[in-house]
Amino acid sequence: MTSLETSSIDLDVYIKEVSNMQQLDSNQVRAEYSDFQVDTLKTYLREVTVVSVVDKVDGELIELAQVLHGFVELDETLRFSHDDVVISSPIQISSNHNTRFITKSGSQYVSCDEVECVTLSGQDWLKMRQTLMNPRDILIMKYLS
Repeated sequence: MTSLETSSIDLDVYIKEVSNMQQLDSNQVRAEYSDFQVDTLKTYLREVTVVSVVDKVDGELIELAQVLHGFVELDETLRFSHDDVVISSPIQISSNHNTRFITKSGSQYVSCDEVECVTLSGQDWLKMRQTLMNPRDILIMKYLS
């Protein structure tokens, strides 16, 4: 009997402590954290190309996706090494005159220099993914053969 009363008393105290707690709305801003901002980790690329992947559907060219191709200059995410080739998932958002990109997977990329644009067929894009070739080189090979 004594153990039941003790647990009952503890429970009453716990309920009182919880009821006195201040509840914060998830959107509420606390003054002491106003200067604190978390920056997402980015991968910085050079020699960046935005590749528009197109395919013919009913005789009409349709853009399937836009992806990035580039070489890693700096990677804050620690997924890549310097000079690794990156071929991104489809681009969802581009900003700052096509120098910052967010992809479908949530990765963020920043171009260190001007961005080139290239259009590849689905088959050429697949070749680019399999060989890690530069998209410009794929176009050159295609037109030379």
